[in-house]
Amino acid sequence: MADRIKKKPSFFTLKRWNSQKKIDAGTPPMSPITPTPIGPPRSPSSMPANVVSRVANSTESRPRQGSISGIKELIQCPLCLEALHNPKMLPCQHTFCLACLSVLVNGPIIECPICRSKVEVTGSNFLNSLPSNLYIDSLLHIVGVTNKSVDPKAETPPTPTVNGMSVELYAAGVRCSNCQSMCDSSDTTNCQHCKLIFCRVCWSQHLDDMRTQVASILKQLDSAARRLEHKMEHFKDRCERITEQIKLAAHEKINAIMESRAHLLQETDALQKSGDLCALALKTSLEEATSVAKHAMTSKSTDDKMTVMTFVNLHQNALQILLDVSKWDTEHFMFDKENFRIEKDAATPRDAESEDPMPDGFKQNDPLESETSLIQHYRSRNFIPHYTWKKTSRPCGVGIAPWSGHLYICGMDSHCVMVVERSQAKIVTRLTHEDMLCPVQIAFMKSLGEIYVTDKWKHCVHVFSREGEYLRSLGQKGSREGMFRSPEGVATDNAHNHIYVVDTGNDRIQVIQPDGKFVDFFGVTTKRQINPSKVWELTSVTCTEFNAPTSVAVTADRVVVLDSGNRRVKVYNKLDKGKILEFGSMGQRKGQFRQAEVLAVDPMGFILVGDSGNCRVQVFKPNGQLVRVFGRMGSEPGKFGWISGIHVTKQLDIIISDTKTHTVNFF
Repeated sequence: MADRIKKKPSFFTLKRWNSQKKIDAGTPPMSPITPTPIGPPRSPSSMPANVVSRVANSTESRPRQGSISGIKELIQCPLCLEALHNPKMLPCQHTFCLACLSVLVNGPIIECPICRSKVEVTGSNFLNSLPSNLYIDSLLHIVGVTNKSVDPKAETPPTPTVNGMSVELYAAGVRCSNCQSMCDSSDTTNCQHCKLIFCRVCWSQHLDDMRTQVASILKQLDSAARRLEHKMEHFKDRCERITEQIKLAAHEKINAIMESRAHLLQETDALQKSGDLCALALKTSLEEATSVAKHAMTSKSTDDKMTVMTFVNLHQNALQILLDVSKWDTEHFMFDKENFRIEKDAATPRDAESEDPMPDGFKQNDPLESETSLIQHYRSRNFIPHYTWKKTSRPCGVGIAPWSGHLYICGMDSHCVMVVERSQAKIVTRLTHEDMLCPVQIAFMKSLGEIYVTDKWKHCVHVFSREGEYLRSLGQKGSREGMFRSPEGVATDNAHNHIYVVDTGNDRIQVIQPDGKFVDFFGVTTKRQINPSKVWELTSVTCTEFNAPTSVAVTADRVVVLDSGNRRVKVYNKLDKGKILEFGSMGQRKGQFRQAEVLAVDPMGFILVGDSGNCRVQVFKPNGQLVRVFGRMGSEPGKFGWISGIHVTKQLDIIISDTKTHTVNFF
């Protein structure tokens, strides 16, 4: 078989037909000619010298090695590695020589040497009935290889010539690409699939070949349809299995959450019972002390010594009771949504990471000149208070009045706000009212000359004039718009005359007008979640992204919120309420918080956070990058017990109140 194929003429003969404008001397000019049809190539010795030269030059000047090698691979039999001779195509679309396939027939089954597909041999004439690969046939015709047997010893009949020119140049009609016969144009057909021309006889045979291939294609389509059905069935089974796994995993998670829920509810109930028992004991002690005091006032004992002893005992018991009342509910605990647990913090703060000041270097004349100079100012500053105020029991929020420069200090236990003249450190007056129970934070509206004080136990905002006259209260206990539940932080927007109130108990920030009219919310969104009564039903609910927020600060374009329960500082755009950034996490390392309660913003937008649980103050750039950490746990100057208020002046003076050490520190 291989010998028979090797005897065929070479099938890679390149022919290039170029029109010549000038001809060699002595050769008469020729008229335009038609290229010689592709047929068995002639040897170079039989070609004219000028033709051989032109072919060689054309081949050297424009190499076609890449395309030739590609065609060679396409028309090469995978078995004999020669040009395909009488190519036949198996149902798997792989093509081999007919003679090569005949070697493979060794039983009722033929196995494709390439893809190992098994083909059943249906009869003795099975191989001849296989369809030809029309595409390969077209390529063989293009490169000049025919599937007819050629006897290389047979002499090629000379081509008739007229005046030295081939008669074929003058032949009229179109040549059939299969039998190579010249036919009239009307007797030929151009195949749109193969892009070849066939005579009438060859066209019929070509149509039969295509019909045979269509039948093969139909078989393959039927096989593909069956495979698709099996794949669809497998895919459906897999999706159903995954659905069952999802439902099972969801039920397991729901059961685990329900168990955790029951455990947390029991823990909360135990905390409440413990607190109630402690409060009941204190209440009983208070009633007994009150009864003894009333009896001492009404009794007229003649024994002076007994009267003095009664007074001394009553005084000692009253001091102890007052101390116990002030310490009650000092253990902080809250629900951690992320970790689904109750986070407990002991009343005693922890010492955490802090920083010492940088060595003294070049001092900026104006720290507010640039961000770099302000960073250098904070990092090189020695935070030792130059004065400490110790004339209040439990100071909380602090602020500087913009019209007088006096310091206002909220006294949680004294039920008033003390006004202190800073230069002489003396109390000028007090802001108080019979309805004021627990003043927490304070803010000023310069344009209106009003003072706003949040009352945590009265659930409202008290309003005073700049002269100290009580004007009104805003809000009451509740969860609707304009109502509050244990409000703490407060800030003002003098440009729009708006008041920002941290509604701590309702986990939100409310924006109201000076008359108490509601304007807007911060942190409140609407989302879809599972209905508790129907496990698989989703309902739209109003929720908040805050967890017990405690402080707020307002700048020209930003609203900075201390989300204490989530240990985050969140910065919003004041106009569209879009969140700009957030930073912070639970812990004692730099940049982390533990029961942070207050914050302030300096004139350049730097954020100072009173990290109460870690007994320190952390300074951040407007983008949330940490600048400096100062302060430690203790009662010495520069150390803190529990930071409850912070204020930064325009001159970068920092005022910090401490409820545990009962001091107000001036830095």
